[in-house]
Amino acid sequence: MGAVGNFGSRIIFETSDRKILTFTGMTQKVSGKYAKHSVLGQKDRPEFTGPGNRSVSFKILLDVNLGIRPRDVIASIEDAVENGETEYLVIGGRLIGQNKFYISSISEALDVVMSHGEIARATLQVNMEEYL
Repeated sequence: MGAVGNFGSRIIFETSDRKILTFTGMTQKVSGKYAKHSVLGQKDRPEFTGPGNRSVSFKILLDVNLGIRPRDVIASIEDAVENGETEYLVIGGRLIGQNKFYISSISEALDVVMSHGEIARATLQVNMEEYL
């Protein structure tokens, strides 16, 4: 089994001959916070007040042909969102940031739905923010 990363024990990104659960298009936003001070007749003067919260987003493909049960994974991630779970995000054995993250939102696209409503393939857009 090839471990790719994880969000606590809730989401385990891995590749093996029986199961592939990975992400694509991961983006990370790192920012600083600034206060702006008005000066009469001049441009505003920024003052650095500290680091901003990091945010991360990525897509997850859930496909029964890759050994995944899309409905189970969707339910698990929805549960994490609705219960405000916070976990460390690890990719490639390295922490993303130094703090835990929470899943701020997910968007679900049910790409292939079979008879009796079984989901064969779904795509999730996952958005996370740093939790302090």
